Amino acid sequence: MEIQGVVQNGVVVLDGSMSLPEGAAVVVTYRATPVIRVSLNPIPVVLPIFDSDEPGTIDLTNDRIAEILDQEDASS
Repeated sequence: MEIQGVVQNGVVVLDGSMSLPEGAAVVVTYRATPVIRVSLNPIPVVLPIFDSDEPGTIDLTNDRIAEILDQEDASS
């Protein structure tokens, strides 16, 4: 039997309402990579996400992105 769960505050919490009897022997396997679930019916993204008759107003160069990130770091 395989039961999914997560670690919260150092304790393994099982998904759903599944419970095991007190004293049950278990084996815990750490999954280093996340489980990636892919939809069977993917929906394509339509760009632009919002309608506009004008191009974007911010010229996002690498230098401008670095400035924005520096400003966000400084404000926190």
